[in-house]
Amino acid sequence: MNKLVAIRRFATSRVWRITPLELYDTRVQAGRLRDDSYQRKIISNLSVLHQNLSEYQPPPVETPNIDDLKPKSSLSKLLGGFLRSTSIKEPNVDELLEKDNPVKGIYLYGDVGCGKTMLMDLFYETIPGHLPKKRLHFHQFMQNLHKRSHQIKLEHNHHDMDVIPLLASEIAQEATILCFDEFQVTDVADAMLLRRLMMMLLSPEYGVVLFATSNRAPDDLYLNGIQRKSFIPCIKLIKKQTRVIYLNSPTDYRKIPRPMSSVYKYPKPGVKYTSKSFQASKAAHIQEWYEYFNKENDDQTVVLNYRLNVWGRELVVPRCSYPYVAQFSFEDLCGKPLAAGDYLTLATSFQSFIITDIPYLSIDVRDKVRRFITLLDAIYDNHDRIAVTSAASFQDLFVEPEDLQKDNFSLYKKQQEQGSEETFEDDELVTKHGFDKRVAKTASMFANDEEKFAFARALSRLSQMSTTDWIESVRPVER
Repeated sequence: MNKLVAIRRFATSRVWRITPLELYDTRVQAGRLRDDSYQRKIISNLSVLHQNLSEYQPPPVETPNIDDLKPKSSLSKLLGGFLRSTSIKEPNVDELLEKDNPVKGIYLYGDVGCGKTMLMDLFYETIPGHLPKKRLHFHQFMQNLHKRSHQIKLEHNHHDMDVIPLLASEIAQEATILCFDEFQVTDVADAMLLRRLMMMLLSPEYGVVLFATSNRAPDDLYLNGIQRKSFIPCIKLIKKQTRVIYLNSPTDYRKIPRPMSSVYKYPKPGVKYTSKSFQASKAAHIQEWYEYFNKENDDQTVVLNYRLNVWGRELVVPRCSYPYVAQFSFEDLCGKPLAAGDYLTLATSFQSFIITDIPYLSIDVRDKVRRFITLLDAIYDNHDRIAVTSAASFQDLFVEPEDLQKDNFSLYKKQQEQGSEETFEDDELVTKHGFDKRVAKTASMFANDEEKFAFARALSRLSQMSTTDWIESVRPVER
């Protein structure tokens, strides 16, 4: 094991012996965090939860009998399991809402950049050592849930069995403290699965304590979603079993100046991406960052067409030094029908990524843009690093289709437009979430508010991932 990794693990194993406030103070004094009075108010709640957990003994959770999970009626089988008739008794929502769990969790919400994830990580590091814990990006949790559900049905050769009681028992046995970052519900299948799962996990019989961060208040979860009325009990239960806290910090940590590195390479004005001079500097940029990302690797071997297993199938990595760095072209990653599960597997398999030849993007290739956003979310949430070569800076990369030349790496010269142009000063992304007006303008290519927000957040994260602070604080490789 790498000596540095071993030291970090030892240090992490001892962090829980101090409170979240003590850890916060330590990092403020070391200059790693900025002292924020709003965050301090939240940390007092984290410390209360930390104290309550120090003596918390979760109830034993037994694994249900597989035979009890199979449908007991032909009607249930006919309806594909939507009407459950098994021997497993589910908690009653009304009864749950009348009970108080021994320990209440936390639901922390606020705008992007206010420090929610940092506070959750601070709490996670100080969780008392006798309690098993798990921290996941919520999107990753749902992906794992669907994957495990599929595996269980294959293992028992029964596609109509009710897997949720088994999933709930597995989760509760593995993690008493469940931490979700970016909690959001947008899909009806996720909403219905989550409703039943949370009814079990947050019951006194299972004893799971939830800590979630979100951009939305609980009452705004799955807003305007299909069959939302069926999801309301889950919202009520979350509000009952957690302390709901709004983080209203006036500081946007995305906008604090940080030293910028040169991880993003694009042509200077007047220089074509396809020119010999830029292609030469592009090749040097790729080699420089590949070697930097791979510097802690004892084995410097570069493998071509490395095959990574994703849910039983192979994903080809064109060039890599596993598990340190992987290199792809933009088309390799976003021009093919890859999904969130593919990107999550890549992000957890490699520490750093080099993405080459990102062209100008427009509304005509929204599917590629959506995949790029999903990829960036996975990389960011795993605290991985990226270096890229692109046709322009990320702020200038998204253009109107008619401005694009055939190669997608050049633009037609635009004539000076007459009249006034929309300023986007009153756009919700600017007024409510604090994004730049240029970001709001670019995000307007999407009609859906959720997609607009996801896109704007991706641009914000790209800015953060270009800083030396991000590059130097990458998560350690575990081999």
